[in-house]
Formats: sequence, C-alpha cells, structure tokens
Amino acid sequence: MEISLALIRDELGLETACHVGGGLNPKFKSVELYVVGAEQFSQDILLICPLSEAIAAEKREGEYFLCIRDRMLDEHENAYTMAGITVVRSNISLRDLFNRVHRIFVKVAEWVMAMERSVAKRRGLQELLDLSEPVFGNFITVQDSTFKLVAYTKNISPAGDVMKRLVEFGYHPPETMELFRRHRRVEEFKTAVDVIVSRDKVTSEFDVVKKTLNLGNSIFILVVMECCGKPADEAAVELFRIFIEYVKAYADIDIAQTGGVGGVKALSADILGGTAGSKEEARVRSEYCGYPFESCFRLYVFSFEDEDNVPIAHHINQLAELCRNSVVFSYDLNMLIIEFEKADIAKTCTTAEKVLEHSEFVCGISNSFDCLWELPIAFDQAVIAYEVASRLKANNKAGGGNGFHLFSDNHLYHIVSVGCQSAPDAWGNSFIARSLATLRAYDDQHRTETARILRLFLENERSATAVASIMHMHRNTVLYHMEKISDLLGVTLDDPDVRLQLLLAFKADDFV
Repeated sequence: MEISLALIRDELGLETACHVGGGLNPKFKSVELYVVGAEQFSQDILLICPLSEAIAAEKREGEYFLCIRDRMLDEHENAYTMAGITVVRSNISLRDLFNRVHRIFVKVAEWVMAMERSVAKRRGLQELLDLSEPVFGNFITVQDSTFKLVAYTKNISPAGDVMKRLVEFGYHPPETMELFRRHRRVEEFKTAVDVIVSRDKVTSEFDVVKKTLNLGNSIFILVVMECCGKPADEAAVELFRIFIEYVKAYADIDIAQTGGVGGVKALSADILGGTAGSKEEARVRSEYCGYPFESCFRLYVFSFEDEDNVPIAHHINQLAELCRNSVVFSYDLNMLIIEFEKADIAKTCTTAEKVLEHSEFVCGISNSFDCLWELPIAFDQAVIAYEVASRLKANNKAGGGNGFHLFSDNHLYHIVSVGCQSAPDAWGNSFIARSLATLRAYDDQHRTETARILRLFLENERSATAVASIMHMHRNTVLYHMEKISDLLGVTLDDPDVRLQLLLAFKADDFV
C-alpha cells in the first residue's frame, strides 16, 4: 500500500512548506531516516532528516525528503536546492517527526488489512464503514441502484438536510430525487467514471465526494462522503479511493443474482439479447427463479426523453413495490414492465404515470403473449407502438402525445409506413396515395371538406348519422358527399377493399 505526500502532510496536522513542483503528489511505501553517506535509498521511500542534510545530499530524481529546520534561511535555499523537500515549520524533534510519520503508515496499513479481512469473510458494507469511520472523520453513505440506504457511518451524524432525510427514511424521498433531477445529478452519477468532488453546495452545504460503481448502463452502488468533519482535499479523496477499492469487491461478488426477481430479470434480458440458449434452457431457468415460463403476459416499454438524467433504477424500485404481479427492470436504456398475470392496463398505466410524473416519457404496450420466449416479439411491438406515437406527435397528428400507446392501436400506421418506405415510387402512384390527393384538390377548388367527411365516415363504421352529428350537417348531406366521392374516385364505397385502402390513405397522411 502506497500513501501520498499530501495524505502524510494532512495526517501530521503540522504546518509545512512543500517544494515539490509541477503539482506532483508522490506516493511512498514506507518512511526511513536518511543517513549521510549511506547507499542509495529506494525511490518509493520517504526520507526524514534535518534540512541541512537534505540540501547537501546528492538527490536523485524521484527522491523526496521531509525535514525539520536546523539552519537559518539563506541564499542557498533556492528552487534547485530545495527541490523535492518538504519542511516542517513546527518545533518538533527529528525522532518525533519520524515516529509520527511511521504511525501514519501503520494506521493506513492496519485499516487496509482490516478491510481485506472483512471482505474475505464477506461481513458486509456496513462493517467496512464501521472500520473506516476513525480514518475519515466524515459522514459516508453507501446506496444501492434505487438510491436506498445500504450502509452509513453510525457514529458520525449527517450534517446536511439531504443526508438527514436519507437516514430518516432509509431512501431519498421524492423531493430529493427531484432536486437531483433538476441539477442533473442522476446524469452525473451515470456517466462519471472517476471520483466526483462537488463543491457547488447545491445538494449539501458541505463539499461532497462521491463515486458510482456501474453495472452496464445502470448505477449499481453509489458511495457518498459529506465532508462535514474534514475538508475534501487531496488527502480525503485519496483515502476515499482506497475505500472504494474494497466496496468494489462487494460489487463484484454481488453482481450475479441467480434466483428470484434478480434471476427472472437476468433471464428476460438474456432472452431479449438472444443469449438465453435454447427455449428449454430458458424454461428451466424460469422454474428455478420461481416464475412461470408460460402464462398470460404483457410487456410495457418506457422510453425517456432525457434518458441520461432519469433515475431509472429508482423508478424501477417504486414500480416494483406497486405492481405486485410484475417484474420491472431496465434494458437497453428503456424501462420494462412484464405483467405475469392478465391485469387492468388502465390501472398499470395510472400507477406508472404517478411514479413518472416528473419524467418525460412515452410507453409502448405489446399485445398479450403466452410464453416468455416471445419477449423479443413483444418488445418489437411495444417499440413500434411508441415510435409511431412519437412520430405522430412530431407531425402534430391525431394519436400522438406522451403517454401510453397500444401496439394494436398503432399497427396499421406501422404497416403503412413500412409499405411506403419499401417502395416509395410505387406507393406514390397507388390508389391509396392518389385518392386522397384527388379529394384534397377538389376541396381546395370548391372550398369543401370531402376528405374530412370521408375519414369520419370510414372511422364511424359508415354511419351517416354519426358523421352528421360531428359535422353539424343533415344526414342526407353526408350521403350526398359520399356519392360525390364515389364519382370523383370512380369507386364504390360498398367495396370493403376500397374502404380499407382509403382508410390506409388517411393513416399514411398522418406521417407526412
């Protein structure tokens, strides 16, 4: 274990003058007293001696000295002679200085050994924090992917309001999650690969040091240190990094969940990704998890507009509590709900809408299916449903808007879109495309609404009475328009194929 000069200076608690240039913060494995005339020392050893001996020494590059002052300041102390030397300004003996520095190495080494033993015996994250309290002197929490409190420093109380509420509730309440979302903390947690030091005082009146350990695209463990006792300086961040290495050991141990909800989530992700093996292998895994492989399922797929700043894991935890007959998990930056029993779609949508009230989303809902092996088909259906809805919204046409969209309601739009894209020239010269253009041209010339009347007629099961009510006209007038349309297009509306093609023409128009 190596510890840095900054950490040693911080732990000493003495005023020092450091002449290590270039922003360097060298690290050392041990400390020794410098002896004049001795053989060369290893460069990973911090040398302690009087300042006069350090100045007189033929220093090699990479050698560093920690000194007590034994001489008056004069012209010989310049940038060249003082390079690599740190001088203690306090009145302290050489022996006392050496003993203090040696105790720092022992303290850190004993702490690290204690954490190694704890991890080896799998005593848990709480014991790691118990062992670390005397080292840090700050309030530290470990949270899971849903921002639920897993462990914290029991003998160091939180000072900031956010951390106080976290300890009180055992998880971050909605107002805190909204604060994180508003200041893009969730995005920061997801994307940061290094230790983060926040000094903006937005979520705490103290500096905050934090690190996320990620699994795929989701936060797995979040470690946060509120610097209410000691500052967030180089030394504190260094100790924090050491601690994180042992938290990682638990992340590595606990990533794989073999049974229960974790198991069926993993199985579902494997089926969607095509890595589940054979259908029979998937069936065995499902039985092992205690979930049915064959039942009456339905899939909800949620896509978020600001996906980088949405606490998906937090939402998953909330929905899992409320949707008891479902499994909720993330896949490919989406949130998925698999209902394992025939449920009330409206109730599920209402529940999800309340949980996601602060997140912009669109949700596609598949048709019901009978076997988990059909998840990829259901996923495609749900994605088609929300993509069609999003496109309709972008074009300001009926059927758009954020919210929930059934595949069954949007399948015709998808068929039309695929048909048009696969052969646009053939489509453009088809009756489907030309019929609506003919009616629009007639309406422009005669200031009529035959196109709108026809659409209402087709969508209301050819009920002239219903169209008359909507258009505020007489029923006979509607029938007159239908005859006029038949003459203009040279077709009869009694032909079901003609009516289908005309309805598809309106569906296609919604995408334009």
